[in-house]
Amino acid sequence: MEAYAGLQFVGIDLHRRRTVVVRTTEAGEVLETVRIVNDVQRPASVMAKAGQCPEVVLEAT
Repeated sequence: MEAYAGLQFVGIDLHRRRTVVVRTTEAGEVLETVRIVNDVQRPASVMAKAGQCPEVVLEAT
């Protein structure tokens, strides 16, 4: 479901070395769950898939 054009919600669970990013539709359907190594480029490439103005939630750290 990579071609979803509607509003997306992005949840970010930040850890010391890795981060989990979940993208969902407005209805809560999961589009992607990805576990990434924390570096400067990787989170940006995952977030780019969420479109222009996604709603983003970051776990309090």
